[in-house]
Formats: sequence, C-alpha cells, structure tokens
Amino acid sequence: MPAIHKPPIALSFDELIAVDTWLFAREGIEPPTPEEIENAYKKFIPEADRPKPAGAPGAAPAGPAPGAPVVTGDEPVNEIFIKALCFACHTIPGIQGAVGVVGPKLVEKTNAPNRLKDPNYKGNATTVREYIMESIITPSKYVVPGFPDNIMPKDFGKKLNAAAINKVINYLSQLEEGKAPPKIE
Repeated sequence: MPAIHKPPIALSFDELIAVDTWLFAREGIEPPTPEEIENAYKKFIPEADRPKPAGAPGAAPAGPAPGAPVVTGDEPVNEIFIKALCFACHTIPGIQGAVGVVGPKLVEKTNAPNRLKDPNYKGNATTVREYIMESIITPSKYVVPGFPDNIMPKDFGKKLNAAAINKVINYLSQLEEGKAPPKIE
C-alpha cells in the first residue's frame, strides 16, 4: 500500500482524520477524537515525512489538479457527497455511510434558520440556501458550537462546480430533523 500522506495521494492530517473517523463510524465504533487520531499519526510518521498544512512551504498540492472539479454536478447528489468526502465528517440523513461526527449533522432546514440568528454568525446569508452556499464556500463564517474551525476544507468552490453545489444545496435545504429525507436525484 502506498504511503497516503505522500504524493501522489498526499492526504493532509485533516483528510487522514476524516477518513479514519469515517472508517470507525462505518463499523459502528465510536471514533477517537481528531486530536487522538492526529497524535497517533504523529507517533508513527517521522516529522520530516508528516503532511504539511496546505499552503506551507513544501506542502504537496491536495486533490486533483488545480482548477479541476472533483465532481461535475452530473452525478446524483449521494455521489457528490461521497466524492467530496462530506460523508467522512458529517451525518447526512438519506446518504448511506454518511455518519461522520467531526462536523455537525446536516439537517439544514432545521439548523440554518437558528444559525442565521446566532449572535456569533459572521456571514451575510439571509436564507437557508444562502447559508448552505456560504457554509460550503467559506465555512469559517459560522462555526457550529462544539466543532473545531479549520477542519472543513476551504476549497470546495474549486472542487465542486456550480451544478454540484446547487444539488447539494437543494438536498440539504430539505433536510429537517425528525422527517424523512428527500428522494435522491
């Protein structure tokens, strides 16, 4: 198996944590905290070989070639969530395997209106759809209490094209706590 923290795969610590969290959750096992997972990697990966934070000198470029979207929007929304790795960090009702715990549960018809009213909200959105868009493109505008900032990648505006983002927004804006999720299209 190739070293996944080195090129050509070159996963960052955040990406390694997301994948590990998903693997634990997929098996129905409570995952360790992100800090515990990172410390485990640091224990076994020599410092010189550790992934560098994005943008740091010597950091490997993450993901596909710059400018190349990971998804095109032609895929069904469940495939978009899988290809973009949303499932690894978030619980997303109706998306098989999306039982992550690193990020908040995405029931945005329920959550977004409350978050828009939160005094800690720093964004410009006024609707659920705008809030979801803002959360994808600039996730630090509002960090859900109890979850760390800077875990969600800030390059989804490049990895997902407009059609893909629109499908994600359409799906998430219909998710309401306690209600059946919408049909996958």
